[in-house]
Amino acid sequence: MVRVVVNGEEKLFSAQDFENFGTLLKVLLSEGQVLKSLKINGKEIPVAYVEELKNARLDEELLIEVETQDAVSFLEDTLLDVLGYIQHVKELLPQVASSIITGSEAGWKAIKDLSEGLAAIENLRGSTVQITKLNETELALSTERTEVSNILRELLEALDKRDAFEISDIVENKIPIVLDYYIEYFSKVLEAIGKVN
Repeated sequence: MVRVVVNGEEKLFSAQDFENFGTLLKVLLSEGQVLKSLKINGKEIPVAYVEELKNARLDEELLIEVETQDAVSFLEDTLLDVLGYIQHVKELLPQVASSIITGSEAGWKAIKDLSEGLAAIENLRGSTVQITKLNETELALSTERTEVSNILRELLEALDKRDAFEISDIVENKIPIVLDYYIEYFSKVLEAIGKVN
């Protein structure tokens, strides 16, 4: 039998009843719930890797420990963490800009990290829209999304040209506009969630 502990409550399942781990997970996650943490045989599995495990076959001698949380409170926790992260990144921008000008390897690594961070933030914005169904018009944001897209496009073009001065200028003077957009967006989503709950 597969021993499954969901939020502290133990259940037993037969591995043969499930095509793979993904089908078991569907049974474990009720409507409106998201996976908060996962352990398999005592080993912590980052939630980011769960998608890769979905096709894995189940063995009878497994211990699967799962913590779930409702999607809205999970989103609130995530947005609070992300707002802290964005604020931290914003404080580092002048330093990143100057290290790009000097051609330092750390500056180029920071630009790569910044690009990945912005992509992750944008993915979170997309997920937030799916969960909350709030659109930007309802949130009355002070910055237009097209302005953010234009700045990010400028950054990509400057990166393609490897124009250190232009990259540095965009990072120091325009990326703060992008980050402020996300700060305002996520803050207003949290405010809206707070009014509903």
